[in-house]
Amino acid sequence: MNHLYLIGLPASGKTTLGRQLAAHYGRGFLDLDQRIVADAGQSIPEIFAREGEDGFRRREAAALAAVARHPGRPLVVATGGGTPCFHDNLAVLHASGFALWLDVPLAELKRRLARRNQAATRPLLAATTAAATPQEALADWLDRTLAARSRFYAQARLRHPGGPAAEVATALEAAGFQP
Repeated sequence: MNHLYLIGLPASGKTTLGRQLAAHYGRGFLDLDQRIVADAGQSIPEIFAREGEDGFRRREAAALAAVARHPGRPLVVATGGGTPCFHDNLAVLHASGFALWLDVPLAELKRRLARRNQAATRPLLAATTAAATPQEALADWLDRTLAARSRFYAQARLRHPGGPAAEVATALEAAGFQP
């Protein structure tokens, strides 16, 4: 299987660019978080409240494994920000497709997350932003999260700052992605 997996921090554009790349390549698109919500019959904040992060990560690994075994045509998959960092998910990504790290500058991520008031829908961020001023907490959370996750993200086949789908597609193909 040759799925295209988009990985990166929250607000890096995985879903938006993923839909555009799916259209560009004539592939189906899947948002892994939406798959988890559909399978669980509850929102991500509800899963975190009932099962904690460990329960969510188990559901995430199961959903990714199911996608990796998807018998149909290859997909473009927007993963959750932590997907490659838990339960050997990175090996699943590599075994079933091509991983693209959307390495958007932190200043842009801070702007996007602050503008959208994302703390309400992102449980890991919500727990952090209650402790300090929202801007300081957001900056601190992004810095710490990138520091913890970058060693996983760096194992992607391509690292790109994002941008127009055609530009990203050109970079993907130059890096060996076979549409």
